[in-house]
Amino acid sequence: MKLKSMLIVLLATICLLTFSTTCFAAETDLTSVISVSGEGVVKLSPNMADINFSVITEANDAGLAQAKNTELVTKVINSLRDAGIAAADISTSGYYLNPQYIYEEGKSSKISGYMVRNEITVTVRDTASIGKIIDLAVKSGINQVQNIRFYIEGSTAQKTKALTQAIEDARVKAEVIAAALGKKIVGIKSASGNWYDNAPQPIYFEKAMDVRMGGDSISSTPINPGMVEIRANAEMVYLIN
Repeated sequence: MKLKSMLIVLLATICLLTFSTTCFAAETDLTSVISVSGEGVVKLSPNMADINFSVITEANDAGLAQAKNTELVTKVINSLRDAGIAAADISTSGYYLNPQYIYEEGKSSKISGYMVRNEITVTVRDTASIGKIIDLAVKSGINQVQNIRFYIEGSTAQKTKALTQAIEDARVKAEVIAAALGKKIVGIKSASGNWYDNAPQPIYFEKAMDVRMGGDSISSTPINPGMVEIRANAEMVYLIN
């Protein structure tokens, strides 16, 4: 009976020591790490652009407005194709047929005609040719240029560079903190990171011709796309001793 009591006390003591050691280790883990974040930025010129065009036509009859619109859009697409724009880079982004109304005081509104708006998005893979593409589209029948969005395609290497910069930035911060505490970095507990593009804001064009006047072309405005920023961030937890 006495032996059994001694075993119980011994087991209890071992459990208590194990628990204390575990708590101490957990506390040590919490106080022997440095959590830092890093950032990396790579700037480069965009190599792609999406231009949003519209063909707007009006007529007294809905079918006639549609027919006129179809004729102009077909002419625009053929001109762009002849200029080297691939069919896959020309897409319809919106199509609208709306009645136009006349409002007279004291009378019910009346339909005066119809307007068709066909929106086209053109992807340009040579940003230096954007001005020429806009001029060509306007001459072919486009009567509204809405905006241009610049971006980067095939930038994996640059994203990798930005993330590497972010990790290095985090490491430098951790070393400064560790040195200030009289500690040294001995390992990495965890690490995470991400990257994303920060493209310039779309350029909104004020280039629209009066539909009823036929939409003669005007000289194109020089376009400066600016720079695309690829940003990355890293979250690092370092072990110190």
